[in-house]
Amino acid sequence: MNGRHRSLVHAAIAILVAIAAAGCAGGSRSGSDQPSLPGMESNTAQPAQKESINESSEDDVAAALRRSDVDDPQGWARILIGDRPYPPGQPGQERIRQVLVDHQADPGEVDKILAAVEP
Repeated sequence: MNGRHRSLVHAAIAILVAIAAAGCAGGSRSGSDQPSLPGMESNTAQPAQKESINESSEDDVAAALRRSDVDDPQGWARILIGDRPYPPGQPGQERIRQVLVDHQADPGEVDKILAAVEP
């Protein structure tokens, strides 16, 4: 191999190593609150989809609460999941509210939680 060819090979290897290192630098997260893939954002605002307490895992409910900035999302998810099933519609929403009040949730937290979950 001549000197110029060797330099090109070393440059190509350095570029591949840099690309691989950049791909590993992002870390990883688990749960359903992972952000969308880069470049997949939509230009139109979409209403937040509520997480179903009756059908979702505790971790998924906690992720929805975390996205809504609820204090102690895992604790509230555990409480809500522990009181299921909830009736559908407005009666279910009222029961969720009652469970939160019974567990002394702050009124602001109740609003955030009800905005994130549904029966």
